[in-house]
Amino acid sequence: MPAVATLASGTVAAGAIALINSNWAGIDGRVARASGSTAGEVTLDGIDTTDDDIYTPGTGAGAGSLLAVDTWVQLSQVTSSAKSGGEQQFYNWQYLEDRTRTQKQRPTFKNAKVLTLTLDYDPAKAWYTALEKLDEKAELIVLRAALPNGASIYYPVYPSFDADPSLTMNENMQNTATFSMAGKFTRYEA
Repeated sequence: MPAVATLASGTVAAGAIALINSNWAGIDGRVARASGSTAGEVTLDGIDTTDDDIYTPGTGAGAGSLLAVDTWVQLSQVTSSAKSGGEQQFYNWQYLEDRTRTQKQRPTFKNAKVLTLTLDYDPAKAWYTALEKLDEKAELIVLRAALPNGASIYYPVYPSFDADPSLTMNENMQNTATFSMAGKFTRYEA
């Protein structure tokens, strides 16, 4: 069941992609698509807040804001992509009285995830200027991966851009854009 957000003011158009800022850690920094909007409410596809143990009900409990994406810039001339991070970390312990000498393990956190794109250098492209500005601002944005089958994956990310091109002999000059993931991705089918 999709989450329904109450809007204190303004509207979010159906189909709009928005970044969620919420007191509920489970959805804070997530990306959602608005599927329906009525006076003062918007439905957020792919966001489930029905578990009262995680999403404590009550007035103001999940208060926050929605920031709708109003502009997309296509990243073209991407020659490679790599994802790193996400490895599960563990806490290990053992009791002195345990005669089996068996260590126990509990999962703790997962390492931060990073998506790195290598792009052929071209300062005339719109993405070059956009990435320079985003690098300076260092703010949370939405990165969209449009898949060949029409589906889209949305990532809440902090962008970083190395505007200096590489200068490797017999290769195209290239730039590196790094996107540090700030939350779970959201996928929507076509």
